[in-house]
Amino acid sequence: MLSRLYELKNEVEIFLQKQKQDKLYKPFREEDFQHSLAYLVDFFEAINNLNLKLQGRNTNIIAHSDVIRAFTEKIHLWKRKVEVGNFSSFSHLNELLSEKRNIEQYDVTKEVLSHLHSLAEEFMHYFPDVSMENSLWTLVQNLFNTDVELLLESLQEEAIDLKCDSSAKRDFETMKLEEFWVKYLRMYPKVGEKTLRVILPFSSTYLCEAGFSALVVLKTKQRNRLDVENDLRRALSSFNPRISDLVRKKQQHLSH
Repeated sequence: MLSRLYELKNEVEIFLQKQKQDKLYKPFREEDFQHSLAYLVDFFEAINNLNLKLQGRNTNIIAHSDVIRAFTEKIHLWKRKVEVGNFSSFSHLNELLSEKRNIEQYDVTKEVLSHLHSLAEEFMHYFPDVSMENSLWTLVQNLFNTDVELLLESLQEEAIDLKCDSSAKRDFETMKLEEFWVKYLRMYPKVGEKTLRVILPFSSTYLCEAGFSALVVLKTKQRNRLDVENDLRRALSSFNPRISDLVRKKQQHLSH
């Protein structure tokens, strides 16, 4: 919505002027507002890209933690660049400032830095980086470079056995994390159980939102008494039903 508004800002100005909306027209044309609008377009574009990376079925808390940590590092990079007057990370704002080289950038820099500082603090508050301090997370992600002595004593010997398993090393390089740890759960139950407790928890509300969206489609006002359990399971499943086999197993009811 903001990007569309920014693209049509000239048309919006003309519309507000023709409609004699002076209370909106004058503030809309102010440079401070134009700068803020351009910055917000760039900012929400970055946030939307982050949101897309946090969606999907086949993901886990470790992958999402990596995405959040990368975005946090980007915030610190943006701050360092803005401090020296470099707005290249914000394409719309940078283009606007380049068109008006004679304007004073101090206020723009101050506002952007203030927002980025608050944003970094909020991310650190809501998404504390626990992966760097958690040896179990290191074991899950980088099994064969893990310092076994940092693990719980009850896991150390079994972790050594697993690290020395050459077939496990080959599988670790080719298989997904979830598939790998499920496969070796029976052979190394202590380590496998601990690692799966890290991987299995839902790291976002994506699946819940997908289920609710499917429910809204199935249970309409005209079908409000429908028992949707079986239909919802089918809607959320990735398996395609074998309709022809199901029909073949059913007995036909011929008319008499």
